[in-house]
Amino acid sequence: MRKDLKYKEIVKRLTLENFDILKEEYNLNHNVMLGILDYGLHDKDIFEDKRKILNKLKYKYQFSLVLKDSKYGIMSDTHIGNVKDSPYYINKSSRLLEQAGINKVLHTGDILDSYDERCDLTQDELINLHYKQIVRFHDIWPTNIITYAILGNHDTKFKRLGIDLYKELSSDTFIILGAGGAYIKCSNYKLLLEHNVPSSVLVPPHYNYDLILKGHSHFFKFKENRNAFRVASCSNLQPNSYSFGFYAPGFATLSTTDGLVIEGYNFIKDETVHTLTLKIKD
Repeated sequence: MRKDLKYKEIVKRLTLENFDILKEEYNLNHNVMLGILDYGLHDKDIFEDKRKILNKLKYKYQFSLVLKDSKYGIMSDTHIGNVKDSPYYINKSSRLLEQAGINKVLHTGDILDSYDERCDLTQDELINLHYKQIVRFHDIWPTNIITYAILGNHDTKFKRLGIDLYKELSSDTFIILGAGGAYIKCSNYKLLLEHNVPSSVLVPPHYNYDLILKGHSHFFKFKENRNAFRVASCSNLQPNSYSFGFYAPGFATLSTTDGLVIEGYNFIKDETVHTLTLKIKD
């Protein structure tokens, strides 16, 4: 059975009581099931009653991904496929993380770059260019780390061309948690990974979390009024035009050993440029 047909079948069968039953019946892991919820929530033909069920399931199971490691890497906006993407920065991040004993990375979106559908290309040419980005991703993404990623606004454009990034990018070491946002737990902390994706219904702003790790802006900044840490782009792309940041390119590390500590590393300055520390909550 084609994956999209199987996903539609599972979405149709899902109730508030049978999430784990269907997961076992179809021999799927938890992250794939979360992806199927995401798939259903983005299906414009889904009836409102079913959408409410999918949202309730999303909220119930979204924190089931609990990571026990004390240290993680944070990468964002790699924009693989853009002329300014940077295998050098991606590989250097991976090496520095490995030297620090870190083998898990949180990616806050815009893994790939996509292309503007308004450009003067045929549909087939656009599809071909997007698949070339996927090939480049597999050529350059480090396999020595386990990556937990969300899809950003550039990534979601692939769906318009009928390309399923859950299928094309996922592996044992690269796990897509959702589009636009996903909740995870790292030790005692509830984290929201977030990226600007228009019409995303997956990240309710009222939900309980300790900190947002936010992509899209391409610069480092801690925003106290939202408790959000913006992550710089791990590429040669400069910050978005609306922002005032100047700390791109870079990556960050997260430690839960003594409170939650995030350090942003700037490749150009070759130093840590932004640090955030939160205390463990009871």
